[in-house]
Amino acid sequence: MNLDFALPGEWSHLPIQERVADKLGDILYASDEILDMIRCGRADHAPNETLVAIEKLVSCVYTQVNELMKKVVD
Repeated sequence: MNLDFALPGEWSHLPIQERVADKLGDILYASDEILDMIRCGRADHAPNETLVAIEKLVSCVYTQVNELMKKVVD
């Protein structure tokens, strides 16, 4: 079975560790995209306080989720 095309109900047979790792990967990917948007946007606009605060928080989320991923896949 190709897992890239599995329907949500088809994932239930996978071990919980693999399902958790998949969702953590989604969070890492989304966090990285957010950080990239903010950082690339600085070339066009001056940094604003809200985006700086968001960048710090998302960066913390990324770091924490990355640490969790290491524990799940080890």
